Amino acid sequence: MRTLIVKGKKFTAATIRTGESAQERYAAAELAKYLSKVGIPAGDGLTFDVRCDAAVPRDGYVIRPEEDGTLTIRGGGGRGVIYGAYGFLTHYAGMRFFMPGLEKLGEGDITVGEEYAFTPVIECRQSDWQCGNSDVDWCVKNGINARPIPEEMGGYFWCADGLGGHTMERLAGAKQYEEQPCLSDPEVLARVIKNVRAALEKDPKAGMVSVSQNDNGNYCKCPKCAAVDAEEESHAGTMLRFVNAVADDIAKDYPNVVVDTFAYQYTRKAPKITKASPNVSVRICSIECSFAHPLADDTCALNAEFVRDITDWSKVCRRIRVWDYVTDFCRYIPPYPNFHVLRENMRFFADHGAYGMYPEGNYTSPKSGEFGELRCYLLAQLMMDPYMSATDYYALMDEFLAAYYGAGWRYLRAFIDWTCGEAAGCERMSCWEEPFSIIPAAAYLAMEDTIDGWWDKAEELAGDRAEFVRRSRLQWRYIKLMLHPDPEEGKRFMETLEKEKVQMTEWWGNDWTRIHDDLKESFPQKEDA
Repeated sequence: MRTLIVKGKKFTAATIRTGESAQERYAAAELAKYLSKVGIPAGDGLTFDVRCDAAVPRDGYVIRPEEDGTLTIRGGGGRGVIYGAYGFLTHYAGMRFFMPGLEKLGEGDITVGEEYAFTPVIECRQSDWQCGNSDVDWCVKNGINARPIPEEMGGYFWCADGLGGHTMERLAGAKQYEEQPCLSDPEVLARVIKNVRAALEKDPKAGMVSVSQNDNGNYCKCPKCAAVDAEEESHAGTMLRFVNAVADDIAKDYPNVVVDTFAYQYTRKAPKITKASPNVSVRICSIECSFAHPLADDTCALNAEFVRDITDWSKVCRRIRVWDYVTDFCRYIPPYPNFHVLRENMRFFADHGAYGMYPEGNYTSPKSGEFGELRCYLLAQLMMDPYMSATDYYALMDEFLAAYYGAGWRYLRAFIDWTCGEAAGCERMSCWEEPFSIIPAAAYLAMEDTIDGWWDKAEELAGDRAEFVRRSRLQWRYIKLMLHPDPEEGKRFMETLEKEKVQMTEWWGNDWTRIHDDLKESFPQKEDA
């Protein structure tokens, strides 16, 4: 049983007052539920007053002990008041919402001194790791707001009629992986405007619609498009002028809708002349970057180009969104040691005005055979607070490791630290990388006995968390299969993937006939398939 202490006065029960909106009632109910879990029942005691307040910034909240003894929680809108309830539980009570079904209730007295205010730095926060994102409760508790969330739980940012990206197939009729439309053709513009308006009429509460290039590099090279691109010194010239025309057309009828487009591959360089209309958002994609070191590291030529591009875009667009890449899409399972750059990169994006973040992860696999769950949790916290200190970031990491993996978690932290240290010296670590191009086989071989020992001890000490250690150990089993090909172990490995619902690659799942040569010797029966 815990005690509430507010300005030196102790309480062992709580009364919660709230407003009439569904979001206010939900916030109050969640606060009451978690207080009850730690032994603070409803009754005469500390009075909480939980309400929306238009004076508080969007998604933000203020927790304040008042002179009359009331503790007020004021939230900026429906999400803000709900975040305020969870903010009280995390900031004061030490609660953590690590993964669906895995929560930490904290311990000791819950002491409230001075006012605490918080507003998420990044406004639109998206996650696609199935381990967390598939659970709506987890998303709300961890600040994810760009996936379907019921209105009573705060609602969400969403794109009209599912038009969330790579939309020229639906809007203009160009084949997704083969074509791009001519952006100088007035008939194409009229067709896209018509289809955008139809989508918004069908989905009037949507706050965004994406008018963005298909996922291929076959941009139009007609004389008109080529002349614009030459004038702008970027292929984004034709794209941004086209998107501006769409945005300007709908602005009066849909004043709260943002038109999203991409700065992706051939459109990543900002145009020289054209600026984005006020209701246009440009989503810059970091797909060409190296993630072995922070993006702001000017010793990396690839990243220096990206820094130039996002800096230039921030001068011509006031709504920058970022599509970042935080896993290895070539191989989901082997180690992808980027934990040492996640915090610095998120801070970098915030410094460059990112109002929206999509750190794309392992979105096709229900479970991770690496450290996907940890990455999912940390990225959610970083999107809420990209300016957290390194001390706070690694404290969150350690809390998660201890809760998720049990008493032997420090051995897994040693593995993370070693792999990140090795990767930091890698010249280039893309999001499509072969495992031994990140950490050479020789480095793994030199550490093999030590790493075996780390995983053995972690599993030995895990207690009821042993299954989570074993599943994350798949990354080391994969590396060992590459180091020491073994058909029998390969068969067992394959069976484990199927049993645990772990997927190997983005597009091919566990179809070993489509995966490269990494494990060919461990799966000889697949060679002629």
